[in-house]
Amino acid sequence: MEGSPDYQGLLDAALEKRRGWLETVQIPKLKELLSAFESLFEGVVAMLIRKGLLREDPYNYEQAFTDITLPKDETLPEFENSDEVSYRLAAYRRQLRFVSTEYSIDLESLGLGRLKKISSLISYINWLELGESSKSPTTRAFSKAFMKVRMGQDTMASQILKDSEMQLVRTTHAIRAALADLIAYSRESWKAGIRRFLSPSLLASNGETRVKKDELLKEIRRAFAQKLAGKPWYPSLAEEMADDELAADSAERKQKILASLVVAEMEKPRTAVAQDGRSVLMEAVRLLSRPHEDLATAIAVLEENERLLHDSRGASGGWLKRIFGGPGTPADDHSYKVQYAEPGATTPKTEVIDLTAFSAEVAKKASLLASLMAGTGPAVRRLASTAEEQLATFVDKQLNDLLVIHRRLGCLNTMFQARLVQEKKTARGIKIELLTLKNSIVKANQRRHDYTGAPAS
Repeated sequence: MEGSPDYQGLLDAALEKRRGWLETVQIPKLKELLSAFESLFEGVVAMLIRKGLLREDPYNYEQAFTDITLPKDETLPEFENSDEVSYRLAAYRRQLRFVSTEYSIDLESLGLGRLKKISSLISYINWLELGESSKSPTTRAFSKAFMKVRMGQDTMASQILKDSEMQLVRTTHAIRAALADLIAYSRESWKAGIRRFLSPSLLASNGETRVKKDELLKEIRRAFAQKLAGKPWYPSLAEEMADDELAADSAERKQKILASLVVAEMEKPRTAVAQDGRSVLMEAVRLLSRPHEDLATAIAVLEENERLLHDSRGASGGWLKRIFGGPGTPADDHSYKVQYAEPGATTPKTEVIDLTAFSAEVAKKASLLASLMAGTGPAVRRLASTAEEQLATFVDKQLNDLLVIHRRLGCLNTMFQARLVQEKKTARGIKIELLTLKNSIVKANQRRHDYTGAPAS
């Protein structure tokens, strides 16, 4: 076909420019979206577990994967329906964690097969069709548990799930858009890769279209076998490639392909539509206030684990030291030395935590956050009249306080779990509470950064 050699040059240039855009913009964006999706879904499941509608993951994520494997989605059994849903969601959560933390996401490895697997994984629970009408049995069963809380009497939990659902829907759309860009590039890149090895005379010649298409398809298959052996073969793309060359609207098809690969110029941010700074900061406050119940629950669990530990030691003779003194006297009974890793430090740091004092500190923080979440009380009234700069300082303080609380809760949880295992006792953990707190900190911190990057009002 006349002009084909020129078309190859234009196609290669367009693909190269598109490749640069995908590598620097879309792939980093996709990684962030997948991580956000996993975090949001974890928060939803944590809420449903706390409400007793799902069970915790019995495998605790300790499985190694080399590729994406979708959990089964067949009809659920009539009996033990809730347990089966919990097991499927546990397997799904492990896959989401694998994709967001370990899966290779770069242009070289993201072929059409991998992109399809990511798309299927994100749609396993179909947030765009969440309800009884969903074709997926697992989505229908999950929806029942979700809607019990979403439409229930606990207004705070209902609002949290409503917000999470909205964010998951938006994130799903964004992931699909990023995947669509990558899939379109992979299709045209695959066709261009074979086209380079075809004879220019074959592409430029004229003849009977049906005969010519059969001949061209044979040449495409031969070139693929000789030059691209080991790579996946897509018959439908080979047919499409032949049509691009031989169809009556060949020139128009090629123009559409080149147009689809054009990288749009990035628009400059419009300051006129920037969100009000105070609104951004108050959103951060609301996000920080969410885990107030989780703080209270976490402390209650740790105090119960401490009682179990003391009872166990008392039963094995430790009560003598508690009566006559020594390293375990009542005055020191609630102090624990823990270690934690600090970013940038080569060795772990050590800290002594007085659980009694720490519990009081956390209870006070939980009370403050509860009043902020309720939207009433002196704290809320003070914030309403606080200058924007002071409001930003308040958000920073709460973020720092909660980061320290999260670290100490995690250290104490690990320490009690380890000691009670040594005493052959079973102890409750606070993994869900820690995850909920972490998610709130991350989301609030993002809003704080949004405020920092916003123009002055």
